Amino acid sequence: MKAIFFVIAALLAAGVAATCLLAPGYYAYLMGTLATTALVGVGLNVLLGLAGEVSLGQGGFLALGAYGVGILTTKAGLNFWEALPLAVLLVAAISAVLSIPALRVTGPYLAMVTIAFGFIVESVSVEWQGLTGGASGLAGIPAPFGTGGTALLACALCVLALVLFYYFTRSPLGLAMQATAAAPAAARGIGISALPVRTAAFVLAAVAAGLAGGLQAALTGFIAPSSFPFSQSILFLLVVVLGGAGRTLGPLVGAAVVVLLPEFLASLAEYRLLVFGAGLLIVLWIAPDGIAGAIARLVMPQASVPHARPDIDLALAHIAGSSGSLVAEGVRVAFGGVVAVAGVDLTAPPGRVTSVIGPNGAGKTTLLNLVSGFQRPDTGKVHVGSADITGQPAYDAARAGLARTFQTAQPFGGLSVLDNVRLGLLRGAWRGEAPEALARALLALVGYTGSETRLAATLPHVDRRLVEIARALATKPAVLLLDEPAAGLDDADTAKLGSLLQRLARAGLAVVLVEHDMSLVMSISDEIVVLDAGRRIASGVPAAVRADPAVKAAYLGATTSIEPLAPRPAGAPLLDVRDLNAGYGPLGVLHQIGLRVGRGETIAVLGPNGAGKSTLMKALSGLIRPVEGAIGFGGVELARLPAHLVARAGLILVPEGRQVFPQLTVAENLRLGATRRGDFDNAEIEAMLERFPRLRPRLHTAAGLLSGGEQQMLAVARGLLARPDILLLDEPSLGLAPAVAAELFGQFTRLREEGMTLLIVDQMADHVLAIADRGYVISGGRVVAQGAPSQLRDAMLDDAYLGAHPAVVN
Repeated sequence: MKAIFFVIAALLAAGVAATCLLAPGYYAYLMGTLATTALVGVGLNVLLGLAGEVSLGQGGFLALGAYGVGILTTKAGLNFWEALPLAVLLVAAISAVLSIPALRVTGPYLAMVTIAFGFIVESVSVEWQGLTGGASGLAGIPAPFGTGGTALLACALCVLALVLFYYFTRSPLGLAMQATAAAPAAARGIGISALPVRTAAFVLAAVAAGLAGGLQAALTGFIAPSSFPFSQSILFLLVVVLGGAGRTLGPLVGAAVVVLLPEFLASLAEYRLLVFGAGLLIVLWIAPDGIAGAIARLVMPQASVPHARPDIDLALAHIAGSSGSLVAEGVRVAFGGVVAVAGVDLTAPPGRVTSVIGPNGAGKTTLLNLVSGFQRPDTGKVHVGSADITGQPAYDAARAGLARTFQTAQPFGGLSVLDNVRLGLLRGAWRGEAPEALARALLALVGYTGSETRLAATLPHVDRRLVEIARALATKPAVLLLDEPAAGLDDADTAKLGSLLQRLARAGLAVVLVEHDMSLVMSISDEIVVLDAGRRIASGVPAAVRADPAVKAAYLGATTSIEPLAPRPAGAPLLDVRDLNAGYGPLGVLHQIGLRVGRGETIAVLGPNGAGKSTLMKALSGLIRPVEGAIGFGGVELARLPAHLVARAGLILVPEGRQVFPQLTVAENLRLGATRRGDFDNAEIEAMLERFPRLRPRLHTAAGLLSGGEQQMLAVARGLLARPDILLLDEPSLGLAPAVAAELFGQFTRLREEGMTLLIVDQMADHVLAIADRGYVISGGRVVAQGAPSQLRDAMLDDAYLGAHPAVVN
């Protein structure tokens, strides 16, 4: 394969040289234009293809390079070889200065800044007539060779740039750019600061454009403002996207299409641009990853390369080389008037697994963000070993010895498995270690058995988790923070994960685990810290925490004073869910879920955090599409319907977190609830105000200004105005004061008595069971119990929420 590649490359090089030196001058000029266009594309490929940032100012940098060579040769008396490097240095300096404001923004805002820069360059070139020649431009720019020789020089520099790009993508800086583009938070979590990485990409892209501009000035011998229109910057972007962003040969392929195809279509006269544009659209539709990407998938399939058996002892020695405790003292943060974490203390010593648990909204992930630098605490101190990292950004916390994983696994999707882990070893590589051997050892340690050359974006969920943990371990941390690592894993994989975390602790790491799988927490933890509403309410060994009344109240709700209502017989079948599987991409959450709801019934769906309750509500309402299974609703199959058609069918969701329309008034929010109906009467708003009298004085107030309880009442009222056949209520009491929650459940009782069909998910188990006719308990994405409320109030509910008793597990 390599021999064929070199033969093809040699033939192409000979053809290019012959065209430049032997063909008529126009063809040499065409090859030079192709080379300079591809050269700009190579630089933009660094910025867009690797760093993931869009610039529409490359035409401005091209003009700077061209004017730099033109002015230095025609007015300063320098020759081309002296002028070109000086012009490129000038472009590098200007781009470095421009990067200071430009890279404080990202995405479309960066594109807008670079557009403005391009227009500034164009205006200066027109107005500064004494230096640039104004609209008349500069003529007589000397070339180092004739047209053919200059074109051949441009081609040679283009080839050199392509080779350098190939090796740059595999360099530490190139990998860091790709990591920052793929998962910025994860990149910071392994010690990569995004700003210097993006600055380097921005400057390299500008330098390539400046170099191309200097070559273009010598190739044409004349430049003017009209030589660098704004459309040229769009053309350069098209070159990269069309050829294949991030692909080594992408800019060359894209430049060949953009420069040469119009020449081949010249005979079509006025239809040339129409055919050209239609052809580009077709190519982008067929090959969204670019032409080079499509070709690579066809002729260069990825294959695993056999290697010697990894030495796991090497990985353990790497991990054991660093140790230290995580100590957080009185950390607090508030978002507006909401205190998310209120003066929490946390100590995680080396060699132990310390778990942080709590119900939804307890502040667990916020606490992890505070100690790992993703959120600055308002007050309090955070130390890793002897290092004070309070308020330090995440990349500094990582460099101090703190590594973390995330609720949703964040591998760097465009990199191979091995390169993901190598990125964590950057500092180790600079110290002279063998990063590839160590990376393989770390993958073996965490139990990854797949191909190391496979792109991380194509991995199944469990392997994404393992690669993320291996990457975190590669940073040689003293403290490892894991945010729900067992989410989406089956029982066998969860057991392996538990064994791994205990092994890492025995190797000397301080392991901090935030997890909803209570069986895992109870079986591997040395100490458990329990949060509720941002406060630490309990701590201790698993058995003590599981038996703590305050912990039970936090998870199951305080015992209600409401007398349980007598269950009623089910009405005619209305909702029939069978063998439902659903999730998010590679993350499977629900497994073979089955439940039935009769008309007029009130059904409770209970289970611990992360069990899949909210995912079930989203699947029923069409917000996510089930992978398998059926959702029968009054004779209509909902499993393949989008959310708006599910709502029109009569199944209405009041979502978790209220999700009112904050800029609209209460009255406008209520009217939107009746969108699916054509018979809305304003008297219905009055009925909702009687049902929820707190909303009456707020009727013309923006919904975003309401309290949490008022917003929840508004969300329920909006759902009722849709006249649902079934009303789905997802965590309606979340974040509400007990009195407000009791008032809300009083209205649910009233709806029950009125014959409304209700399906309620709520963490206040006692409140829900008091009004339910039947209930289902979900754990690990499966229905583990069902029956009358009295049947669900025994120990099985404790086991579902707080895990099996530690004595049984161990």
